[in-house]
Amino acid sequence: MLYPESLGNQPPCFGYDFTPGSMKTYRFVHCRRCRHVYASPRPLDLWSGYVDVEDPPYLERQQARLLTAGRVLNRLRRYAPEGRLLDVGCATGDFLTVARTLYDVEGLELSTWAADCAERRGLTIHRCRLDALRTAAPYQLITLWGVIEHFEDPDREVRRMRELLEEGGLVCLWTGDVRSWPARILGRHWWYVIGQHIQLFSRQSLRKLFLDRGFEEVWIGCYPYVTTCGSIAKSLDRYRSVLLKRLLRTPLAAQRSIALSIPGEMFAIFRKVTGEKVSHGTQ
Repeated sequence: MLYPESLGNQPPCFGYDFTPGSMKTYRFVHCRRCRHVYASPRPLDLWSGYVDVEDPPYLERQQARLLTAGRVLNRLRRYAPEGRLLDVGCATGDFLTVARTLYDVEGLELSTWAADCAERRGLTIHRCRLDALRTAAPYQLITLWGVIEHFEDPDREVRRMRELLEEGGLVCLWTGDVRSWPARILGRHWWYVIGQHIQLFSRQSLRKLFLDRGFEEVWIGCYPYVTTCGSIAKSLDRYRSVLLKRLLRTPLAAQRSIALSIPGEMFAIFRKVTGEKVSHGTQ
């Protein structure tokens, strides 16, 4: 066991307010072979808790997400300059709003509130799980930004994404690296250790998940995160002793955008290949 459970009989919080409640989690254990960390016993039907989630403060950080999307797309267009793109867990559609300048985009989102916000922007949104999605043509790209750590069964979801992709199609994702130095130093206080995150990947376990299921590694690097000082201060709320929060929340600083390269924020791209062409990349 890595971390004992602290939820008791309560469901996890589904927001990102970093209140004491949001930091209560399921029990976490790790795999001795690939160092993957996951909630055990595995929660069932946790996905249903997202349907009724509403998060109006999420809209306040829209500009930072739009700027981040532009930086992300600079990387994606190197490997797929055009095609059909599905964004899984698309939230209110910020990434899709930028991505539709390059791709034919669709989103998948469980939150009724977020899906409504995205559709008001003229986006096509599927309000279902991946295994229920039906499409007339394959996708060239599937993206997941801060989503894979929520999956109850990553193996099943990766297999389904492979079915939805054309040959040579890409899965592009962002998640945390539980073996990074911030995660090791902070332990249970690492910002990815919250109730709704039930999978904590390492680079090794992420690669194994995809390479064992008919993908090859294209690129793994650091997510080009753009945020505001005010948003950083909000994230620091879980660390009571951080005095920097007061400075970051001043009117002059709160709305200032900052580009960050944070160790452990993995940005990974994998390509669907035929069985005989599967490559295990580099260590």
